[in-house]
Amino acid sequence: MVGATLASMRHYCPDVPICMIADGDVDVSDLEQEYNLIVLRIDELPSKEMSQRITGSYLAKLAAMWEGPFEFYVWMDSDAILWGDITKRIHTDIDFQIFWPEISISADADEVPQWLPHFYFDLDGVHKFDSDFEWRGHPYFSAGVYACRRNVISYEEWVDTLAWNEKVSGGVFRFGDQGLLNYLILAKSQRGQIKAQRSDLQWTRSWGHAELDKDYSQAGWAFPNEPAKPMILHFCGRKPFVFDFKSYSRPFTIARLAHYRRSHSFFGAWFCILLQDARTLWCKIRGKLKRSLSRR
Repeated sequence: MVGATLASMRHYCPDVPICMIADGDVDVSDLEQEYNLIVLRIDELPSKEMSQRITGSYLAKLAAMWEGPFEFYVWMDSDAILWGDITKRIHTDIDFQIFWPEISISADADEVPQWLPHFYFDLDGVHKFDSDFEWRGHPYFSAGVYACRRNVISYEEWVDTLAWNEKVSGGVFRFGDQGLLNYLILAKSQRGQIKAQRSDLQWTRSWGHAELDKDYSQAGWAFPNEPAKPMILHFCGRKPFVFDFKSYSRPFTIARLAHYRRSHSFFGAWFCILLQDARTLWCKIRGKLKRSLSRR
């Protein structure tokens, strides 16, 4: 999937430097050469304690915050692609830019929505350690894409706050790094310790895709030159494989084609994608068969 992410970056922002985080013993030399990447390896971080704490998990992305090469950067998970040039909408004069289209909980809300403890954190647990935290009036965002200043949250602050999980039955924070990142950014902004701002720059499936359909209606299976609304498309949750007909996958498939078209013909690129997704589908079917037989 990372090939699609990189292809979209190079298409819309060809001169912007890219750092890729590699977690584990994985050979990325082909991508490094093809896209002129800076590679930051988790097992080569100066702090072995940090390396051991974040390796093999969603926390690996935080190496960009603590040991990355950029003073200010846009983070994108490998299930996200650029859909237009967003550079003019990135505000480097602030500390953290939240990519989300709305305020998630109104400032006068009376009840805690069920999705808050599911996707982010247990509010009672947070209030045991930060009784002043105001949970209303914020944009709760998906942590797969955002923009921030380096060390906007220090490593020590992260570790100290993460330790709250061990002091509360069932833990406090949810969804890998998402709950803790949302809490710290929103709380630090509320206390005036950092300057955060919300921008409508992240798309997920929950927002519908009528505008995206219009973008590629003329471009076919290629990136549209000027999308109506430049943003980052984040395919969190169900992944955009072509054989998953319940998944909206066309924009991501366009990015995958762009990646393979750098070294293959149009039909050769399609063959690479179909072969990969057929293998993925077969692995899923085989896994279901094994689980079914094991129950007998």
